[in-house]
Order: sequence, then C-alpha cells, then structure tokens
Amino acid sequence: MLPYCRLILSIFFVFSCLSLQAAIDFSPPAFALSNVKTDMELSGLDMNDETPAMYKIEINGIVASSGVALQKDLQKISVQCPDSGINKVKIQINENFSEKKVRVINGWLSILPPIIAIIIALLTREVISSLFIGIWFGATLIFDYNPLLGFLRALDKFLLSAMADSAHAAIIIFSCSLGGMVGIINKTGGMQGIVNIISRMVRGPRSAQFATWMMGILIFFDDYTNTLIVGNSMRPVTDTNKISREKLSYLVDSTAAPVAGIAVLSTWIGYEIGLIRQAYVDLGIAETNFYGVFLQTIPYRFYCLLTLFFVFVVCVSRRDFGPMLTAERRATNEGKVLADGANPISSPEACTPVLPEEMPKRWYNAAIPIAIVLCGTFIGLLADGGMFSPHYDAVAVFQTGQSQEGMQTIKISSISGDTRVINGFTSDNGHCKIRFSESTTIKNSDGQPGTAADIESIAEGSQIQFQLAPTTMETGERIRIAFSGADSTRVLIWVSIIGSIVALLLGLIQGLIKFEEGAKAWVDGVRTLSMAVCIMILAWTINSICTELGTARFVVAMVTDVMPYWMLPSAIFVIACFISFSTGTSWGTMAILLPISIPLAYHLNMQHYKDVIAATPNAPEMMVYLKSMILVSIGAVLEGSIFGDHCSPISDTTIMSSMASGSDHIDHVKTQAPYAVIVAIASIFFCYIPAGMGFSPYLLIVFSALILSTVLMIHGKTAEAQNKI
Repeated sequence: MLPYCRLILSIFFVFSCLSLQAAIDFSPPAFALSNVKTDMELSGLDMNDETPAMYKIEINGIVASSGVALQKDLQKISVQCPDSGINKVKIQINENFSEKKVRVINGWLSILPPIIAIIIALLTREVISSLFIGIWFGATLIFDYNPLLGFLRALDKFLLSAMADSAHAAIIIFSCSLGGMVGIINKTGGMQGIVNIISRMVRGPRSAQFATWMMGILIFFDDYTNTLIVGNSMRPVTDTNKISREKLSYLVDSTAAPVAGIAVLSTWIGYEIGLIRQAYVDLGIAETNFYGVFLQTIPYRFYCLLTLFFVFVVCVSRRDFGPMLTAERRATNEGKVLADGANPISSPEACTPVLPEEMPKRWYNAAIPIAIVLCGTFIGLLADGGMFSPHYDAVAVFQTGQSQEGMQTIKISSISGDTRVINGFTSDNGHCKIRFSESTTIKNSDGQPGTAADIESIAEGSQIQFQLAPTTMETGERIRIAFSGADSTRVLIWVSIIGSIVALLLGLIQGLIKFEEGAKAWVDGVRTLSMAVCIMILAWTINSICTELGTARFVVAMVTDVMPYWMLPSAIFVIACFISFSTGTSWGTMAILLPISIPLAYHLNMQHYKDVIAATPNAPEMMVYLKSMILVSIGAVLEGSIFGDHCSPISDTTIMSSMASGSDHIDHVKTQAPYAVIVAIASIFFCYIPAGMGFSPYLLIVFSALILSTVLMIHGKTAEAQNKI
C-alpha cells in the first residue's frame, strides 16, 4: 500500500509544479507583422512583489530578449517575430512560463491593399471597384488568406463599421444636405444670380482662378465647409471662363486642408494640440501653453505654406505643366471643361434646371443660404464649444464629500488638460467652464493638498466642490478654447439642414417655386452625390483595413531604426506622406507619428547637444535648443499628414473636392499629383533637411518660394501657347 501512496504523492507533486509553472499567461493577437514589435499583455503576475524577476522571451526556441525587471513592469512585453508563418512564442518570468502560437504576416503585405487600390484605379479609371478589390485583398490577409471569408468580412465587418461610424455618417449627412441646398438654389435661380454678379467682377481666367483661391483662403475654419462651398459656388464661374474642372478641383483641394491645418482658429486645432500635449507630458517637458506650442510650429509648416503660395503663383501666372497643362489647353482651346470619356463622381449639371427667361435671377437667393452656412458654422462651433456659457476661474477645488461653506458643487462632464478648462454643470443644470491653474488651492479626496495634475485625473460624472471667481480669460482665449472643444460634425449637420430650409423658404416666399418643386430639387441635389458617397464609404473602409493590418506601424518600424539628428524631420515628413497617402487619413497619421517623432527628436537632439553644441561658445540652453528642434519634427508630422489629405485618391477631402467641382476623380488626382509632389520635394530638400540643421524657417520659406516660382516660370506654359507642328 505504501508504494501506491508514494506514487500518488509523486504525481500530485509533479502536477503542482506544472500548475505553478503555468501561472502566467498571455493572449496573442489575431496576427502580428514580421519585424514589427507587437505588445503582449501578461496576466498572473504578482503586482506586489518588489523582488526583481528574471524574464526571457523565446521565439521558435531562440532567445529574442531577456533581462531583469519588477513583475509590475512586465504587464506588457513587446515581441518582434522575424519570420512570417506560425511562430511559437514563449514568455518566462522566473520559473513560470506561458507558450502560445502566434500567426505572423509578412510586414510588406500590409502596405499592399491601398497600393493595389490606387494602381488599379489609375489604370482602369474606375474607383469603386478598385477600392473594393483593395479592401477584399486586405480582409483576405487578415482572415488567414481565405478569399471567401475575406470577401464576407469585407462586407459585414469593415464596410458596415465604416457606415456605422457616427463621424462618417455626419459627413455624409452634411455633404448630401449641402448638395440638396445647392439643388434648391439652382431651381430658384440663385446660383445663376451669383454667377452673373461674379462674372461682372471676373475679367477672365486669371481673375476667376484668383477669386477661387481667395475664397478658399477666407473659409479657413473647416476643410469640409471650404471644399463644398468653394467648389459649388465657383464651378459655374470657372466653366464660363473655360477653366478645366481639373484645375478647379486642384484650387479647391489646395485651399481646404492646407488652410484649415495652419489656421489659428479651426476645427483641427483641438485635435492637434491634444496630441502634442500628450507627447510633452509623457516626456516630462515642462509646458503650460500648448496653444502657444502650436503657434510656434506654424513657421515649420512648410508644405501648407508653400502649397498656398504655389497655387497663388499658378493662378496669377496662368502657367501650368504636365497633365494639368493638357487639361487647361483642352478647356481653353476646345471649350471642354471635362475630358472626353470623363466620369465625374457627381453631376451638378443634373440638378441644374433650365430656368424660364422671365424668372428673376436674384443673387441673394444663393448668397443668403451660403452665408448662413458659413456664419452658422463659425457661430455654431463657438456655441457648441461653450463660448457663450458662463466662465469662471477656480480659486479652490475640494474633492472631499463634506460640504464646504462658500463652495459650489459642479458635475464634471470633461476636462481639457491642454487648456486646463473644466466643462461642467451647476446644480440648476446650467453649463459652465472653469479654468484652473497651479495657483488653485486643491484638496484631494483624502483631504491632502493636490496639484493641477490631480484635477486632470478627475473622472467624468464626478461632483466636485469649487470656490469660483469671475474669469480673467480674454475673449481671444475663450474663442480658442471653444474651437478646441467643439464637435464640428454635428455643427455641420445643423447648418446644412438650416441652409436648405432657408433656401426653400426664399423660393416659396417669392413665388419662384412650389413646395413640391423645391422638395424634388433638394432630392435631385442629393442624388448627384450618390457615387461620391459610395467612394467615401469605401475610402473609410480601406482605412480601417490599413489600421487593422498595422500598415503605419510597419512603415515606421522600417524607417526609424537608424536616423541622424539632422535628417529626422525630413524622414518623418516622408513617412507621414507615405502613410497618409496610403491610408487617406491625416488625423490618423498624426495620431500614429506624433507620439513617436517627438520623443525621437528629443533624444536624438539631446545627444547631439551633449556631443557637439554644449562645447561651442555661447551655446544655447539645452531645453531651448531641444524645444526648437522638436517644433521642426512636429511641423514635419503635421505637414506630411496633410499631404495625404491633400492628394491621396482615397482621402475624403480629395473625393469631396472632385465631388464639389464636378470633376472626374482620377483626372483630379492625376493632374494634382505633380503639383503636390513638387511642393513636397521642395519642402524636403530646401526646408526640412536644413531646418533639421538649425537654419531659420523664415529664410527657408522665402528661398523655397523663389525656387518653386522659378521652376513654374521655366517649365510652365500658358494654355494659349499651343505647340505648332
């Protein structure tokens, strides 16, 4: 009997040891990319153990990394698999280990879906099927190279998610509503009245192009509003003056994202500042005014500044080159604003009725609805951002539950760390904004003194007691804070619907149309955008495919391994250009690259400062130097991101520019690309490389502007200058 007991005890001991060894665990992702770090979340660790633990990561039996760390610091471990296929990953902490199989896709495959879509679209001139083929290919990669499953998931997972996204839905509603408003304006003769007025002011193709450029500059606060208003308003004028639709869509596209991206007030600012602030906080860089940091980046926004200048020179000189010159010669000499066989993604002419000769063509029937959209967007952004709510300065903040005399209880809805403004509601449910600072007296829930960082960490929905004082914020600061906190998508929905209603009422009051005619005109205007909406949805879908595949992570990993300090801004710009062009998203590219590029700029330039600059006479303070070089890299990220938003065929603003201008989308992309690329090249070689070496941005902008002007004057030709054979 005794031997059996010993056998049972031995087996029990072995299983106990095995269970101890398997105490930790990790959940591998659905797949990883080869040669790209993938984070693995570990569970089963002892967070309270302060004893250093030995860890080791093995991939296919080969030790990839090892070291010593506290267990609480090992909750997330980065694993980089070198080979595609099924990899066995073993993570060991002391004597405990966990081993899992990880599916690895070759990293180069992740960049193929957008490239395939773009190449097929350029070759076939058919955008919708080209985009779907790219989506299908990407979904096939994600779902284990199964084309049937990839086809199904492309429809029910990625396409459906793109349509269900509230921000995407808002853009579609806004675009369609604005198209409907234009349909009503056409029906009431308002657009013809605007054309008659502008035509009397415009004296030819040069002034027509300049007027389009100027109108794009003036509508600076939102790129979507800019694109749709300028394209729809100026199209009849440019058609009359024999300017090609390709040129119009270029002018519209080049004064949308480039203007909104650098405007001191726009719907972009809050997003950009938030990303910059988070990177500074993570690095521990002392900074309190992140709007000031944003303003300091403007001299380094070379691509946007040079694009706006280049468009101005193109308008004034009337010189073009490449495919754009061909398009302009066709329009000027043959009167064809569209190429033979062109397939515009919207047909504004379809909702432009033949008006009776006796119908008055009153310009204000178009000007009033458009003005309501423009002014309503500006005022709506201020209102939605809380500009007109009561503003206060926080004298004291108490997180304790006990009621304090002279204190007011505020329910927190959100807290903006970059502006240090709290959005909240008072007891009577009135909205208010409260600014806090380092001088604000703070007591935490335990009654101990706190810091401004403690306020930033207060959870949404908490009820906090404040001692308030009248605000010391100036009007300009309140406007900036409102723009930063506004939700532009819902404001655009408001103004487009209101503009449509006003356009209809103007026609009814003057007896120009009946209600049924106005409703039909609105529907006809919406109908002209059906193809554009399909393309936008597919573009968003392929963007989500790229996100799932980790396209951007692969590109970053391949390029940023070894980088000299002076080349960092130009390399970042090129990476951002490639990512934004491939994915069609500027904001997504910013979110990926800013958290990477700012620390890179910080550490690379710190090393250069210690090795070289510190030993030079009259060397600047290290942080002054580092902050100036970080600004260059921030500008490179933001500008490279806007490059894709400006000219990628799968970017929503590029699609909307073709849509508003009534242009063939592929023709727009092909004619615009040489102009965008030449400005990007000038930004790299004449701006970001020397800026990385410390040259003044102002001198670089002037020099680059002269170079671009010279290139245009030498290689550009006017549309009338036909080559005679």
